[in-house]
Amino acid sequence: MTGVKAVVAIAAISLSVVACSVDGDAVRVPDLTGRIVDASAFPFGAATPVPAAQTANALADITFTPLRAENDPADCTPAPVDAADAQIRVGPGGAAGGTLTVALTRTSDSFGDHLDLLRRCADFALGGTVGTRVSTDVLATADDTVESARTLSNGGTPYTRVYELTAQRGHVRLYVQNRFPATAQLGDAERAATRTLFDTAYDTAFGR
Repeated sequence: MTGVKAVVAIAAISLSVVACSVDGDAVRVPDLTGRIVDASAFPFGAATPVPAAQTANALADITFTPLRAENDPADCTPAPVDAADAQIRVGPGGAAGGTLTVALTRTSDSFGDHLDLLRRCADFALGGTVGTRVSTDVLATADDTVESARTLSNGGTPYTRVYELTAQRGHVRLYVQNRFPATAQLGDAERAATRTLFDTAYDTAFGR
């Protein structure tokens, strides 16, 4: 094989991951590595990649899906997402003193299922915790995106708020979250910057 042909072959392999379907046939699964927004796009300081060893725990926090428990009610437990090659970046969240997170992962449910769960589960107990409840307010929706606000409370006292934007194409889902203390306020500038980051992350993940 000539040098040029070798480079082309290697590049073709690196663009996808080979998996097996239920009947054993090989299927190509898109590699998410090149579809996560660059760390320099974060508006309040460069982001840091979450190490692979911590990805499963990070996704549990981002998706409100306990690793070894169910939410209450149980049908408010989100469908599993794939931590194997999920990409997560975390950076500073602005004046509110929180964090900005971008996560790109594959999920087993549809965008319609995801939106239905957000609407049905306006309030639930977070499994695997003691006394934590999550309330969700869906703010706006579009064809493949949803904007929402979440509040985490314990004993009736809010301790964390999350401004969240999600999008999905096929079975690839994008999460952008600005998570900040409940004692702070997410100002208009931080909210707008989070939406701009979401737009950039959306373009990088899916194109327009």
